[in-house]
Amino acid sequence: MTPAEYSALSHPRLSHPARTLYCLHLRRLVLENQPAQLNYPVLGRALAVVDPEDASGFSYQVNARQLTQLLEELVMAGLLECEPCGDHFHQQSFILPLLGRAPDSPLPTRPFPMHLQWRPDAGLPALAKLCGVLDCSYSEEELGEFIAYWLGRPEVYDNQHQWMLKFIRALKTRRYVRRTPKEELGYQQVAPAPTDSRPSKRALEMIEEAKRVAEQKEQEHGS
Repeated sequence: MTPAEYSALSHPRLSHPARTLYCLHLRRLVLENQPAQLNYPVLGRALAVVDPEDASGFSYQVNARQLTQLLEELVMAGLLECEPCGDHFHQQSFILPLLGRAPDSPLPTRPFPMHLQWRPDAGLPALAKLCGVLDCSYSEEELGEFIAYWLGRPEVYDNQHQWMLKFIRALKTRRYVRRTPKEELGYQQVAPAPTDSRPSKRALEMIEEAKRVAEQKEQEHGS
């Protein structure tokens, strides 16, 4: 099952009978290269549930109108493409558009604690750009510092995507979030006034005095 199918089938508005119809019948027809045509009697039998207390009866069964509603659910979810014939889909050809779509990304991996061999995967550059980090290059020191920090927190479990987000935030904090310290002035925060790096008046006087003494000594040696 592709990630796109899984996402569409997980929609809370999709009923369980519609999911069953897609997974156990329509999808199987396409994968087995059988004719992709909707046959209401066949679909009805595929969804029917035999009554365990009465082998000749059914505990669940759908009629033509209910089948149409289930198929409309799949169309609305983007799982099925089919043109209705009046007010039904009987004998109509269909396509499962999400079945043939190549997966853009794998399903999320299971959470795991940080380990020494952890590395970001090939999706780091694209994910970093989404987070506002244009330069996602990193040094072994930055990676080692990140791993060492989370090794000390073995109770934290995340999947690969979440670990990469944490790593990007660490890079962003280290490189970009270096704001000028603020000073409080009443209820406002203002940047501190720049300090005057020029020599003080006393220092200038001492420099001039030293120059004068040096010139005087040169004149005495010259005479």
